[in-house]
Amino acid sequence: MKEVLDFELMHKLARQYGLDQVLDESALTELRLLEADKGETICEKGERPERLYFLVQGKLKIFTTLPNGKSLLLRFSTPLALVGDLELVNGREANNTVQSVSRSLLLAISYRAIQNTYVENPKFLYFMLSQVTHKLHTFSNLSSLNMLYPVESRFASYLLSIIEQDAAASEEIQTSKLTELADLLGTSYRHLNRVIQDLCGRDIIRKVKRKIVIQSIEELREIAGGNIYE
Repeated sequence: MKEVLDFELMHKLARQYGLDQVLDESALTELRLLEADKGETICEKGERPERLYFLVQGKLKIFTTLPNGKSLLLRFSTPLALVGDLELVNGREANNTVQSVSRSLLLAISYRAIQNTYVENPKFLYFMLSQVTHKLHTFSNLSSLNMLYPVESRFASYLLSIIEQDAAASEEIQTSKLTELADLLGTSYRHLNRVIQDLCGRDIIRKVKRKIVIQSIEELREIAGGNIYE
């Protein structure tokens, strides 16, 4: 990630998301504005993070790696989302990998700058508690999604999660990436390909070269059952 030296924008984003109300003055002076490119890793499983990140623009994908080497999609995060909050408290290595889905902006502060003072800041502790509660609620819902819902619903949920709110088409999904996507959704490449062909046959999506275009977002939402990875 690269640092964005636009202090006016940094302070504007901090105020926009109320961080000026939960961080003390000394912590605010330590904030840095960082830019992550599409596909860039913010935090990798097994690493020991050194910063707490606040996602203020863009979208992040969170997944974990299973003992068999395959990856499993856990959720997508949109602003305002935290990365490294649990590791700040427990001091352990990261359990999941976090990647930027598109160009993203994050406010970051080093653990060193806040680890000795955050326990004395009740506003910050309440803020952290609300974020952790939201994560637990989301992960509980996604456990049901991965275990109980058919692949068609999971794939529909994935598409709804990766498209931009005002976009008509999803990001490119190349054939080589379908194997990775099948792993993320907890299914086989063959099964996922059958689902894609079926949705194309029903004119819900269509394949244009290496891109999947959504034809009927309402039908896609019905298939997802309102359960998206967010």
